[in-house]
Amino acid sequence: MADYLAQRIIDGAYTYDYVISKKPQLKEGIDAYLTLQGRQDLITQ
Repeated sequence: MADYLAQRIIDGAYTYDYVISKKPQLKEGIDAYLTLQGRQDLITQ
């Protein structure tokens, strides 16, 4: 689920802040996926 939401953040469907506010338990996985994809710039918190 974290990978899916992180990809949606990359695609621009959701913002990082919105996803983390709704699913804070997935933050670690989302951060890891964004870092792996080279998109650390999208991590705002």
